[in-house]
Amino acid sequence: MRFGEGPSNHGLVGRLVGLGLALALPVGAAEPRRITLEEALALAEASPAARALTAELERAATELRRAGLWPNPEASVSRERTGDSTDEFALLSLPIPLSGRLGLEKDASRRGLEAAEQRTRQERLRLRMRVRDAFVDLRAAQERVAVLDEGFARLARLVEILKARESEGESSGFDRMRAEREGAEVESELLHARGRLDRARASLAGVLGLSSTEILAEGELGPRGGFPSLEQVQRVVAGRGDLEALVAEAARSERLADAAGRRAVPEPAIVAGVKRTTVGPADASGPVIGVSFSIPLFDHGQGDRAAARAEADLLRARHRSAEVEALAEAEAALAEANRRREAETAYAAAPDPEGLVRIAQAAYEEGEMRILELLDAYRTALATRLRTIDLRAEARRAEATLNRAAGAELVVP
Repeated sequence: MRFGEGPSNHGLVGRLVGLGLALALPVGAAEPRRITLEEALALAEASPAARALTAELERAATELRRAGLWPNPEASVSRERTGDSTDEFALLSLPIPLSGRLGLEKDASRRGLEAAEQRTRQERLRLRMRVRDAFVDLRAAQERVAVLDEGFARLARLVEILKARESEGESSGFDRMRAEREGAEVESELLHARGRLDRARASLAGVLGLSSTEILAEGELGPRGGFPSLEQVQRVVAGRGDLEALVAEAARSERLADAAGRRAVPEPAIVAGVKRTTVGPADASGPVIGVSFSIPLFDHGQGDRAAARAEADLLRARHRSAEVEALAEAEAALAEANRRREAETAYAAAPDPEGLVRIAQAAYEEGEMRILELLDAYRTALATRLRTIDLRAEARRAEATLNRAAGAELVVP
């Protein structure tokens, strides 16, 4: 009786994903929906999170529509009586804002809308990176379940062979018991991996607004595309959405300060109407035309202007601080992404551990190796495949972190 050779490392994960997921999905569950990363990103555009961002932008747009409107006219009706004389007035007063204050307020609202657009742009990028992280987590979890399931099956086959040999007197009970113990260790890790798979599936489904039982990530976790230079990253960071939003918000506060300063300029109001005078049995009527002026004696916008100037200064200070932090964050993210990619490549270049398994199996059959050494070869092969999955996932997450820090998708999925 001979041990069967284990599968080669090349393409192993792809062949085993279906088997592992069949065990991970609940009994009687519907066939899962297979989606690629590109499809997941497209679904995210119609997700509840994306709709919330759209609603927030629409709310900012309503502020622009109501800004800069002329004040409403005021109508009044009055009646005065002196002796046998009665005066009746019907007047309409229309303020005329000639100071330019409304134009400045309108421009301030435009800046506010621009800030909202920039924040939304950054949040949409973060949403896409959340989807990418969740997709990577799900794909890695699927692969871990598949690899652990295959490792457990390999040990189960070994146990059956050892049982047969033990019954024939060709093997000791120690070998079987040791293999069973190793199988129990792998089984416990497999069950833990299935729990992580359920959590990863629910996480991605929650972002996309889908049922968690319908999700199955499809695609490879391998590297795609190169990295930009540090200078390119620094140029992109300067236009990051949240930084541009701070610039626009500072400009908005400046416009509001200027508009508040215009309140010191008296603004006229045109008064027009009709007067009717009755004296005894006789009456007469005629038009009334006048001009009134506001007198900004006490409140000429000084409080609002000072507050808006202080707000602008604060926002500019925040922008400078955030820009420094963003540049440092992006530089660190680029370095980490490069190192993760290098680690992934270096580990993949190492010899295939299946060769070690084949040698160990042959030596054990010939009596040249103990069961512990054979199980060590099995464990090494399994650990290598799991480590490969982890390194690939870590590299993809580091690339998403770089995109998030730069404020743009510099590394395409």
